[in-house]
Amino acid sequence: MTRPTDLPPLRSDDDGLSRVRDLVGAASADRTIWLMFIDGDGWQNPVLMPIDGVSAVPDPRLLSGLTEILCGIGGDLATDRAGSVIFTYERLGPDEVLADDLAWADALRGACRSSGIEVRGVFLSTRSGVRRL
Repeated sequence: MTRPTDLPPLRSDDDGLSRVRDLVGAASADRTIWLMFIDGDGWQNPVLMPIDGVSAVPDPRLLSGLTEILCGIGGDLATDRAGSVIFTYERLGPDEVLADDLAWADALRGACRSSGIEVRGVFLSTRSGVRRL
């Protein structure tokens, strides 16, 4: 995996939140899931992967495809330790956490459990900023 030269490794949960705030930031699009892949040493893959136009509630077909992607990339992220992924669900609308946001967070964690990839964090991006789910 190619490592970015200008970003430090992610060592803590706060590092992950800060990185999402810097790279995704406050919502400007509706219903996008962002994937940030992290190797076993905490280095972020330079590709930030958006999945645009997701449904308001978790879509089983999308989650199945995501699980396949995560299964396929797991070996590429491993060092002496397993790699991980950070998810950000970006949406417009109310700034408070909604039931559908929590459903997406649970579904994304489930995709990771199914694929054996560790979840480094799940975040929500609204117009007011980014927060942990």
